[in-house]
Amino acid sequence: MKPTHLAVFAATALAVAACSTGCGTDEQDHSAHATSTIATPSAAATTPTADIVEDVDCGPVTDAGGGTRTVIAVGGTAGRVGCTEAITVATKYVTTISNTDTQTVDGWVCGAQPDPTTPSSCAKDGLVIALRAN
Repeated sequence: MKPTHLAVFAATALAVAACSTGCGTDEQDHSAHATSTIATPSAAATTPTADIVEDVDCGPVTDAGGGTRTVIAVGGTAGRVGCTEAITVATKYVTTISNTDTQTVDGWVCGAQPDPTTPSSCAKDGLVIALRAN
């Protein structure tokens, strides 16, 4: 196979793979419109930088004890979950009383964190929902 054909084939395969993991959903913001670029700490001047999406404050939810938590759609190289899904998952998580350290909510794995500022979070497919203490 000629080098140009191989390059076109590889680029097409990557585009198909990327689209199959997130095209057509309105609940996830996989950041085709990244808002900032940050280089990794070990990146040399010739190394491309990774696109990092900024966090978004999606608003408060009330937990089972009557307290509030601020839902943050955490941005990263995988993109950022949409606020509608973040609020839905966070609400289900904080209003469900459980006797386990982790819960699975709509495919998201949620649990307590050692950070007092963000005492719990949920993760799925490289995306993160943070539940900050108020």
